[in-house]
Amino acid sequence: MDSVALSMTRSFNRQIGYTRRLTPQDQARFLTAVSQFAQDPATPGLNFEKLGGGPKSNLWSLRASQELRILLAVDDGQFVFVNAGRHDVMYDWAKRRDHYVDLASEDLADLQVTVPDIPLSLKRASTGAPHQPSLPELPEKEPDAPSRAPSKAESAPTDPQLIQELIRRVFRGDFEEWQLFLHPDQGPFVNRHWSGAARIRGAAGTGKTVIGLHRLAELARRYPDDKVLFTANSRSLAELLERRFRNLPMASSNVEFANIDRIVYQYDSWTPAHFSLVDQTFEAACKELIAGSPLERISRDYLKEEIERVIKGNGLKSLEDYLSVERIGRKRSLSQNLRKLVWELFELWAGKLSERNAVTFADKRIRVRDAVQRLAQAPYRCVVVDEAQDVTLVELQLVRALVAGDPRNPVPKDGVLILDDPAQRIYAGGYRLGWANLDIAGRAQVLTENYRNVPTVYRAAMRVRGRELVALDHEDDRYILDAEPGFHEREDEKPNLVLVDCKCELLYLCEKIREFNAAERYGTNEIAVFLKHNSQVEATIRFLQSEGIPCVQLTRDGFTGDGIRVGTYDRARGLEFRAVFLPRMGSAQFPESSGEADGERESFDPDQDLESRQLELDRLYVAMTRARELLLLIADEEPCEEIRRALGEEIILRDLRGQSIAGPTPTQ
Repeated sequence: MDSVALSMTRSFNRQIGYTRRLTPQDQARFLTAVSQFAQDPATPGLNFEKLGGGPKSNLWSLRASQELRILLAVDDGQFVFVNAGRHDVMYDWAKRRDHYVDLASEDLADLQVTVPDIPLSLKRASTGAPHQPSLPELPEKEPDAPSRAPSKAESAPTDPQLIQELIRRVFRGDFEEWQLFLHPDQGPFVNRHWSGAARIRGAAGTGKTVIGLHRLAELARRYPDDKVLFTANSRSLAELLERRFRNLPMASSNVEFANIDRIVYQYDSWTPAHFSLVDQTFEAACKELIAGSPLERISRDYLKEEIERVIKGNGLKSLEDYLSVERIGRKRSLSQNLRKLVWELFELWAGKLSERNAVTFADKRIRVRDAVQRLAQAPYRCVVVDEAQDVTLVELQLVRALVAGDPRNPVPKDGVLILDDPAQRIYAGGYRLGWANLDIAGRAQVLTENYRNVPTVYRAAMRVRGRELVALDHEDDRYILDAEPGFHEREDEKPNLVLVDCKCELLYLCEKIREFNAAERYGTNEIAVFLKHNSQVEATIRFLQSEGIPCVQLTRDGFTGDGIRVGTYDRARGLEFRAVFLPRMGSAQFPESSGEADGERESFDPDQDLESRQLELDRLYVAMTRARELLLLIADEEPCEEIRRALGEEIILRDLRGQSIAGPTPTQ
């Protein structure tokens, strides 16, 4: 394999690393571009091209962002970074030097970096051969190579010390830039050519969403005349990721972002029934059927989930289908007789909705899936679906139809990319990809390194959640729940559980936020507070605002404005903050069994309660792993056993009960 060493002038090194005239954001952009170039000079968005100036010219331009450029001198097999700055300033600088830098007179610093597969145009430039105006096609990677993550030797030609320095600077720089940072090891996932549907799976913090966004930009470049789509279950997540994506230098106009329900509305304008009508008709059906039947021992919430997530979520059309379906993710077994009764409840509920000329959102999704499968032409060339562990089979079939149309049609090359983590599911149920006619054989990748959380935060979250997994797609599925730290040498503070006196949790929360603000440790937009229920969220916002602390609520419609982000565990998906607070962690408030939630503790079923408890822990795991650096749990009583087992080793206990906390006693 042809290769060449990179180097930089010492003045360039000082300029991007030690002067005060560059913002942390610009530093991060420059260093990211250097790293991406070292890995692959043809990385989309870098726009590596030779400047003018005649045959003597040896200066080339590299794009770090819309406004920023890096200049390289290419001469006698040397590739040297010589200057970096604003677009116009760099081009003026090059023009004053007739687009030439005498490398023999420069003080060079070897980067100890090897660039693989140098394009022919670069070789010609370095030997004085005629210049080719654009980069030729690099050799494509063999489609559908073996299903494994690339080894570091294959995917990261850069020196580890350079990578660590790059990460340290990006980590310490602008937080929004950090959230788009693609680790050099992950580049091959972005540039792969897949012959059909593919899946990237990994634990929290392994970079699935970042890979998905960069992959989206690559697909838009690869198929410029077609539309590509990024979708997810959550509307707020889709809108947030669109804002991030538009900040990428390679962002393209043929990319669309829409959550699944927004797509559903595009193809079916009939408004689904209001949740109050849905609840009323379901309760009426339950009262009519359940009294005195074996279903009486099953909570109403569980029965409703069974119908919405298993029967409707899988698009089941007959009792026979339901009797034979594998109820993935459901721990409580249902006998054939119980399933018949559940189906009877489903039909009775459907009849009551029909009497009111109403449908649920689950019904609407089925109708739209069928409609899109009948389209003469699929509306998109490629789709990336994030947080796929929480979509239903019907929603996944809809995603497939958006690029393939009829379910008998094959998925086109690069057509569907699925990003998921079974440990982060927040809804009941599940599916197998084969049920949606999605074959990922040879195109399933597993991420094993956590690049988001300091190791102590991730270990604490894993210890609390446990290693319980939903059923996987194949017996040999190599999903690794434990992720290794992707890099080190970061601030590594263990999470704390703070015990305070009764009704003092929010008061202590205010005290810590003020402490961080005074020390300028975190910006208000870099802090989040997560709770279980919307009622708790609303009460917390009212209290924080009464204490003069600005807040922004995370809702299904997203969020805008400056302030501490406050939302439910469910709204935490896909987000990342430098500091996360989790109040209300006493055992009376977390977790709660399905029976307790319904006021039916006496009819509690062990398997049903175990399933409900694991979903609660999955949601908490999602919330805990949103913290990049600092995680603080707050309780006014002893926590549940899952949190207690992490105390000492992964979580530090601080008992402040009986100690005074400044401020008035809050009303919670």
